[in-house]
Amino acid sequence: MRILYIHQHFCTPRGSGGTRSYEFARRWVRQGHSVRVLCGTGYDETLPANEEIDVEGIRVCTVDVPYDHRMGFARRLWSFLKFSLRAVFHAARSRDVDVVLATSTPLTVALPALAARWIAQRPMVFEVRDVWPDAAVDAGVLRNPVFIWMARMLESLTYQSADRIVALSTGMRDRILRKGRYDAKMTVIPNCSDVARFGPHVDAGELRSRFDAEDKFIILYAGAIGLANHMEYLADAIALLRDEADMEWWFVGGGNRLEYLKEQVERRGARNVRFLGSQPKGKVPSFAAAADVGLVTFIPAPVYFENSPNKFFDYAAAGLPVLFNRSTWLEPTLRRYNAGFCCDPARPGDMADTLRRLRDDRALREEMGRGARRMAETEFAVDLMAERYLTLLEGVVASSGAGAAAYTAKLEGDGCRS
Repeated sequence: MRILYIHQHFCTPRGSGGTRSYEFARRWVRQGHSVRVLCGTGYDETLPANEEIDVEGIRVCTVDVPYDHRMGFARRLWSFLKFSLRAVFHAARSRDVDVVLATSTPLTVALPALAARWIAQRPMVFEVRDVWPDAAVDAGVLRNPVFIWMARMLESLTYQSADRIVALSTGMRDRILRKGRYDAKMTVIPNCSDVARFGPHVDAGELRSRFDAEDKFIILYAGAIGLANHMEYLADAIALLRDEADMEWWFVGGGNRLEYLKEQVERRGARNVRFLGSQPKGKVPSFAAAADVGLVTFIPAPVYFENSPNKFFDYAAAGLPVLFNRSTWLEPTLRRYNAGFCCDPARPGDMADTLRRLRDDRALREEMGRGARRMAETEFAVDLMAERYLTLLEGVVASSGAGAAAYTAKLEGDGCRS
């Protein structure tokens, strides 16, 4: 099978973003499929611009479009549009593939996917990582009514045109189903836990020693520090624990609310906070191994109940208790495996109290860590998710007129490598 994978924010472990697309693609290549990725370079600056290179057998075609999560709305929108419009020309000529898989965000990746669907006549799978424009509207990023209307029109057109829609959570699926009659197209494949890269086998001693934190209770936040991540809540929780000398907060990541958080930490006199900057994804397992608990925070808007945050799955794979600042669709699974807590979204003191409890009760902390690791291995392991996705893609190809011949040839043993 020959797959065109469109993902503006494609990232290898050398970059600072999520690696879901990379992990899936390299597994599919190892199984004999051909994967060509069309991406930008904003999240992985190690990828050369405007080139086609081989990354572990994946053919990665890059478009030189700058992107940074600290950009303002106008610059980000221009980055999204510029990538998508340039990618349209590539996708429209992609008659040599069997299926096109486009993954958002941003929603604008739908434009090259639609070009492949309509012009190249290829079957199309659209993956929803965040339900746009809802997420952008609820976060206060998208306010212009004309832009909102245009985004909703593109969203509707994309869902109607896709052969299959993949949502990263049950909540996203339900939200999309409220927008139209897409039941027959919908599949849920959540984000994944890389239980090979993360886990108890990763050495934590060097980092703790470097930061003189051998005897500290380490609270880790690893990921985007943006408008959706409710830094106001975290700033309040940090202030409540500023006198806890045996606690230390580690922030690994960046975003447009990083400076706000730094200012709040300084203003409130909290000296037990380390800002460690954005790190390559390949280094995050060491930070997770060195920590005692992992944090996930979102604003209380309903759409963020549905989010499928990379950091949650990384923490779980590392065997860390996971602490949310609000309810989440993952909460029943979290409770079933006794792998963490969901705090009161209106009361940062609840998070502070829970962190004190985990610090003081080592047995509970270790029990929850074991539960988190079991949850990662059983429910969310990347090998399981990649295989489920591959089955879906093969089904789309088999049922499409454009791809049926190639899929039949594969079943007969002729293969589909390009």
